[in-house]
Order: sequence, then C-alpha cells, then structure tokens
Amino acid sequence: MKVAILSCNTGGGHNTAAASLAEVLAQRGHSCCICNALEFMPKTTAQVISKGHNFAYRHTPKLFGMGYRFEEKYQPSLFMEQSIKAALPLYHELQRQKADAVLCVHLFPAMMMTELRQNHGVTLPTWFISTDFTCYPGVSDLDVDGICMPHQELRQSFTDAGIPSHLLYATGIPVRQAFSQPMSRETARQTLDMPGKNRVLVLACGSMGAGPVREVAHTIAGLLHKEDLLVTICGNNQRLKQQMDADFWHNQEQVRVVGFTKQMDLYMHAADLLITKAGGLTTAEALAAQVPLLYLDAVPGCETYNLDFMVNHGCALMSHDEKDISPLLMGILSGAIDPQTMVQRRTSFPHHSAETICDLLCKA
Repeated sequence: MKVAILSCNTGGGHNTAAASLAEVLAQRGHSCCICNALEFMPKTTAQVISKGHNFAYRHTPKLFGMGYRFEEKYQPSLFMEQSIKAALPLYHELQRQKADAVLCVHLFPAMMMTELRQNHGVTLPTWFISTDFTCYPGVSDLDVDGICMPHQELRQSFTDAGIPSHLLYATGIPVRQAFSQPMSRETARQTLDMPGKNRVLVLACGSMGAGPVREVAHTIAGLLHKEDLLVTICGNNQRLKQQMDADFWHNQEQVRVVGFTKQMDLYMHAADLLITKAGGLTTAEALAAQVPLLYLDAVPGCETYNLDFMVNHGCALMSHDEKDISPLLMGILSGAIDPQTMVQRRTSFPHHSAETICDLLCKA
C-alpha cells in the first residue's frame, strides 16, 4: 500500500507525528511519502502562514492565543478557504504518487481532502490524527473515514461538536518507537555522557525554543545541588542557544546547553523531570518515555487544553511563570513532592499509538 502522510510546516510536532507513522508503515512493508501541505498553496500565502505562525508562537504568544480563540468562534475560517484553494494541486500530487490512502496529521491537509472528497469525487481513504488534547475548530466540518483522538475522555467534546461517535478512535498521539522502548535511566545517562550525576532535569520548549527558557534556566540553576545537572534544549532557536552558551559557559558541569537534537528520546529517558511547554507531541513523547512533567504556561491556544487535561488528571505539574517554578522545584528536589506519582496515574493513556493507527488504516 502507498500511503501519503500529509503534515504542515508550522512547528516541528506535526512532522514528528508524520515521521512516526512512516516508521511503522515502512516496517510493515508499505511505502510512504510525507508532504508539507503548505507546498500546495501559493508561495506567498504559504510563507505568511508558516512564518506568521512561527513568529507569533515564539514572540507574541498572547496574539497567537487570540488567533486561536478567533478560529474557535468563527467558521469557516480563513485557513479553510486557503485549504480549498490548495486542494487541486494536492490532488495532482496524490495522483502522481499513486496513493492508496491518506493520513493527515494537521487540520490544513484534512480540510484539503474534505474539499476533494465532497466536491471533486475523490474516494481515497482518509484519516485525521489529532495531535493535541482538544477538538480543534473546524474538525466538525471534515469529511474523513476516521478521527484519531489522544484519549478516550475526549470523545464527548468531539461528539458535542457534531462528529459521529463511530468515526472516533482513542489511539493516542503517534510518537517514534524509541520513546516507548524500555531503557534505564543509567543507560541513557551513560550514552549522553552524564557520569556521576544525582538528578537530571531537562528544560525543553519545542523545536522553536519558545517560552521563557532563558529566565527559567537561571532560576533552576540557582536551585541545583552540586551533583545535579540541568540540560537546556534550545531547538532551532540559534539566538537562544548563543545566549545560553554565553550565560552558562562558566558552569558547564551543572548546566549543559544543547541546540537542535535528534536524541530527545535519550534525554527523556535520562531525566528525573522534564520541564517544558504543553505541546501535544512533547506530551505524548513524555508519556511514552514515562518521564514526569512540569509545564510552563507559555503559549495559549491548543496547548492550554493539553496543559489542563494533563494537570486535571494529576499527570503533570504546572508553573505559571519563572517565579512560580521555584517552590515546585524545591519541593521536588527536597523529596517533598514525588514526581513519579504523576507517572503512576497515566494508566488510562493509550500506548503504541502509531502502531494502532496503522492497524486501523490497514483494516479499513
């Protein structure tokens, strides 16, 4: 079977989900092609969406949140209109690939496929995978064969939006298999050259390095014991990496600054605590790696739903700002708060999500 996996270059999470699905499909002998949905839009429009999203997400999170709330209130959205315009170029690419089925890990391509199915006679099996713990604005308008949700308890929010229950599958969010493969903390730390460290805290805010990473790193560094280690992962944010290198060049034994890395699974397996924003993919990776979570309330929008879902289930802690983080970390470092209790409460979350999604696709 030839599967087209349609993603969108607005942050790294959706592409990570796409890669995890391609990994499993390839293991089962299927061929895949991952496509960026923005490539089928006019170049100027695609740049405005991609760069505008990234700029607002990184530099003006409140504006980003306002945009998301606007989308929740007003439909059909501007994105739906732009997706419709890109539908036919997408169809030509699917024909060229001779695709037998389509997996959409972002709403834009799912909207494009809806246009093709409803108005152009396209009958390709199409599935939408939600990568956040919410029902996105516009999902109720999709014409797809199935919708994969992160958790069974979200079913009500999807059916309340008018989506038939028989289309809903609680699969979880797909992540690379390396995150769920068993690995001891000691093995991960040896691989990452962390000998003799007592506790390892990992601070990471997604591929774009969004949020108050620098301020939080300084706060955490002031709380560490001599044998503790803070790993700060800056993602693609090169400016942040340079600033952090300058800030902590004199304290490299306790603060390790990392740029973009393909070893995030190892860092999670090595960590006693992951401090991060509430991205859907980061959350799913932490669930798979069984690492405790402390969220920074950094970017409003769909991440607010992720944060609320995890915290309300007792599966994560939340810090409102860099000042609020100190008492939480002092409680964890002193032993007054046991972060492992958060991991123990995660039994209801689906595991091996990419495999489950591929099973559904192959049976359809």
